[in-house]
Amino acid sequence: MMVDTNLLRSIPFFAELNDDELSVIAGITAQKHFSTGETVFNDGEEGHSLYIIRKGEVKVCKRAPDGELFTLTILKDGEIFGEMSFLDERPHSATMVAVSDVETYVIQKPDFDSIVDEHPQVVYKILKNIVFTIHAIVRGMNSRYIEMVNYMWGRKRGT
Repeated sequence: MMVDTNLLRSIPFFAELNDDELSVIAGITAQKHFSTGETVFNDGEEGHSLYIIRKGEVKVCKRAPDGELFTLTILKDGEIFGEMSFLDERPHSATMVAVSDVETYVIQKPDFDSIVDEHPQVVYKILKNIVFTIHAIVRGMNSRYIEMVNYMWGRKRGT
């Protein structure tokens, strides 16, 4: 199961970890490959895994009532997904599909929980990076929302 720490070192998500901390994470990290067009997981499925993209692209999708998948965004090398279900242990809120061949690192929640007592600093750094990722997503959504409101408000004033 152990992943080479040199591979992890090249991923920005793990940049703050020192050699010993990388070894701890490497011990609970697996590599997983997804082929182009393969669904990683579906909206509503149970999930307890954090995925870090080593190489490739994954699209974040929502399914319309007629079953058609709509792409919300594309995630690339170094980005993470599955973080919400990883944290709150609720079903996935989106469907993830490989746009290209994708290499990921995967950390299972039970394995992550198992290192809390002996390696709290590692857990803290990983959780901090997850929070920063979520914060960036929310900040981006807020900016797009404000742009939309301003656009709509401007249109109403002009009529």
